Amino acid sequence: MRAAEPSAPSSVSSTPSSGEARPPGPSPVRASFSRSGWTWLLTSCAAMVLVATGWPILAAVHHVHVAIAMVLAVGQAAAVPLAVRRPIPALLLSTAAALGTTLASDPASGPWPWPVTTLIAFILLVLVVALRHPWRIGAVAWCAGALVGGLGLALESSTAEAALSSATLSNAVVCASIAGGALAVGSALQVLLASRSQLDHERQLTAEEETKRRELQQRNRIAQELHDVVAHSMSVISVQATTAPYRLPGMDEPTRGEFDSIADSSRRALTEMRGLLAILRGDDAADTTPQPTIADIPQLVVTTRSSGAHVELEIDPELLPLGGVTTAGGTGVPGAPSAAGDWSAVVPPASGLTAYRVVQEAISNALRHAPGAAIRVQVSVGDQIGIRIANGPAARGGLVASPGAGLGLKGIRERVSALGGTVKAGPTPEGGFAVKVRLPL
Repeated sequence: MRAAEPSAPSSVSSTPSSGEARPPGPSPVRASFSRSGWTWLLTSCAAMVLVATGWPILAAVHHVHVAIAMVLAVGQAAAVPLAVRRPIPALLLSTAAALGTTLASDPASGPWPWPVTTLIAFILLVLVVALRHPWRIGAVAWCAGALVGGLGLALESSTAEAALSSATLSNAVVCASIAGGALAVGSALQVLLASRSQLDHERQLTAEEETKRRELQQRNRIAQELHDVVAHSMSVISVQATTAPYRLPGMDEPTRGEFDSIADSSRRALTEMRGLLAILRGDDAADTTPQPTIADIPQLVVTTRSSGAHVELEIDPELLPLGGVTTAGGTGVPGAPSAAGDWSAVVPPASGLTAYRVVQEAISNALRHAPGAAIRVQVSVGDQIGIRIANGPAARGGLVASPGAGLGLKGIRERVSALGGTVKAGPTPEGGFAVKVRLPL
């Protein structure tokens, strides 16, 4: 929150941005088409060719009625693209069409009981099933073809000649052999493609693990830098402030209280810094590190007031019995909540932590960008958490605003949007700045 900061957008999108880099690869639409789209396209083209050739061949060569030949040719051809997704219905349709062709065609007219187009359609069906589905379904398709060939042999053996035709036997053997080869080739290709897909998946997992390892190394370097720069400096400040009364004798009580406040603030900062370092390092103890809650907001205001800032705190009267907070009309020093667990019964931990961080960051921004200004903090809890932090214009008297990194409001928006809340921030008519936050419960 800053007096000189330009107005921020009035609302925040609740869609969090992802910081993880996705591995390069085709889009989901292209990936889906590459897996099944080409199969549908090729099998559909093959089906059209089979209809265009099988219909006239059945009608002209095998003396099948034109209408019946059309139905049989369409059934045989349609089973091929249908087998891409529905192998069992495709198998039933193909078997029915093959049986119909065997019964309707003339045995003496040509290759029988498997005409050329029926044979090609059946082999394509077995190949597609073997490529797209478990080998057991392909074996069932091959057995169905063998049954059709056996039916043709049985029908011819029951004719007046009562002799097995070598041509019919050869036709059935050739059909079974080629279909069996298609089944074997399709199953082998499916296993090969599956192994390659598994290999690609393992490579992707390896790349992701390598990326995570690099991120962890980077986080460890950041944690080390934070420890060397910030934690060390805060430790020095804490030690100097704690030992000041002993090193500087004759110190009056207000000065002693000021050093005690500095030491307490530095110790709190060190505690939070240790938790941040544990998170950055991926330490297992990071999850058990105590985190501030909404019940710690009054103590935050107390600490801020000890630095000489004028901060008013207004809390929803319904929350006063829960925390035992007194504000003395908003100008006195509020006491810390007497039963922090009561607050936890109303506010979830994630929302409480976000509320505390919002107030903390907004007060820090006001102290930096509007030094000497009065700050007013308002907290209410109903069906949602309402927070408003407003400051007046910077006081005149030689105080100079401190430059910031410009990440304060951005951090507030990211925290609030992660919980589905809203943020409104902008200048006030009085020349100050206000931040309004709504957090769901």
